[in-house]
Amino acid sequence: MKHAAFIAIIGASLLATPAADAVTGPVRVFLLAGQSNMEGHAQIRTIDFLGEDEDGERAALLRVFKPDGQTLVTRDDVCVVSNGAFFAALQPGLGARKVAETPGSKIGPEYAFGYFMGQALQEQVLLIKVAEGGTSLYQNWRPPSAGLPPDARPEEFGGMYRALLANTRDTLRNLKTLIPGYDERAGYEISGFVWFQGFNDMFDPLMRREYSRNLVCLIKDLRRDLDAPDMKVVVGVMGINGPRNEIGKQKEIRDSQRFVNTVPEFAGTVRAIETAPLLHPKVLELNCPGSPPDNIPQPGRWLYPERDIDKEPITPEEQALLGRATSDLGYHYFGEGRFFILLGKSMAEAMLGLMKAGR
Repeated sequence: MKHAAFIAIIGASLLATPAADAVTGPVRVFLLAGQSNMEGHAQIRTIDFLGEDEDGERAALLRVFKPDGQTLVTRDDVCVVSNGAFFAALQPGLGARKVAETPGSKIGPEYAFGYFMGQALQEQVLLIKVAEGGTSLYQNWRPPSAGLPPDARPEEFGGMYRALLANTRDTLRNLKTLIPGYDERAGYEISGFVWFQGFNDMFDPLMRREYSRNLVCLIKDLRRDLDAPDMKVVVGVMGINGPRNEIGKQKEIRDSQRFVNTVPEFAGTVRAIETAPLLHPKVLELNCPGSPPDNIPQPGRWLYPERDIDKEPITPEEQALLGRATSDLGYHYFGEGRFFILLGKSMAEAMLGLMKAGR
């Protein structure tokens, strides 16, 4: 991943919303950070499964993102820096990809988050996303005020934290070049930070024990180092394998992320939201069936004992459903585009709620 300044400036040629000739008010800046699921591993094709949702309101969202029924929408009033590459318009394909400056075939939460932030705000919106798979809060994202573990090499800790600061500062220094009509008098405002991470901290007891403290430090340090004391923060509670996976290591991380909702100084400015309920129940049933041996729960498996796959194998119709709905493994939320649309929407709603309450 490129941690430094911009790789390229990219336009968009999809179905775009109209953009104003000049930017009014401060540019609203939102930072998005985390590991592989902030990168996003849902194939674009799986977004269409959203239209099959039994919840009519959710199913109707497909028309929001495909107004003509065929072409995915972009927004010219939302621009994106994704792992160092600048894109002039929000568009699909800014999830995990091999070439940073080229849109790929995947989405993460940035697509729906950016769409709904752009829809709600009158000002130009800028998303700065820095994410890399396999990174932990304990080591890679470790904030300065968390200190270092005994005998640690400083250069081996906090690299992603420093990358987020560098990408943000590089971007903000270049706004006049990047955003047509940018008003230097109005400037910019770092309005929010969205955090979606946790998997790599799950497997070590020390990482799990430190997680809540390190997350509090991360929020405080970013506000300080970016001179953004009023920056609102949304934390996506890890929801891998759905709402029944409140077990063992995963529950420890989930609870550590929920902890920010109890910190008095964060009241009204930081909110952890649940992501597990956004996964499709049928996808979960088919991927996490059965009962554990001797009724011993095992994280990530045996969560749907009412479905015995040996006695009730997956049908061709169900296999076809999985083909439409999913594109990756469980730790990537099955690469479910429906999930990442709902996730981005939920994150935007939480962020807008915090911003409204803070007026």
